[in-house]
Amino acid sequence: YYQEDPQALRQMTQVLNTCRSYAQRFRANSSSLLFRGATGLGKTHLSLAIANEAIEKGFGVVYGSAQGFAVALEKERFDREDSGTGEKLKTCDLLILDDLGTEFASGYVNAALYDILNTRMLGDRPTIVSTNLGFKELEDRYSPRFASRIVGYYGMLEFKGQDVRVQRQLNQSARKGGSPTP
Repeated sequence: YYQEDPQALRQMTQVLNTCRSYAQRFRANSSSLLFRGATGLGKTHLSLAIANEAIEKGFGVVYGSAQGFAVALEKERFDREDSGTGEKLKTCDLLILDDLGTEFASGYVNAALYDILNTRMLGDRPTIVSTNLGFKELEDRYSPRFASRIVGYYGMLEFKGQDVRVQRQLNQSARKGGSPTP
């Protein structure tokens, strides 16, 4: 998928190698990672591959979308029944927060996400966050404090290239001799 773009190929090879090394060396106090890039570049796929490796080593992993976590946190808040979502997110061995920035924004959700990520940072608990947002967008959506913690504490991996899902669909359609299905 990167044959036409040697720069993206080099970048994504480096990202893949970094993720492989991270997964192989994963420990309870591993560093946190920020996966940043456009849609369809493999951020979710690589975070799940790391999760699989961590689980095989016996670590507890919580994976979910920012939207899914936001819904669970809001539900607990308004239903006044605490199923411990916030505590699970703060204390699991590895938290993977996928698609940060796609959740419905509210003051409560932003504060809850900040509290979870800050608590994990202070406790040296590894977190992987994936997002399409850049630094300025993180500042605008959440706060300068939130963005500073994410960018300053997390090792950032920049994902480059063209949407792999779209390329795959175009390649399959070309092989079949037809046009891509919507």
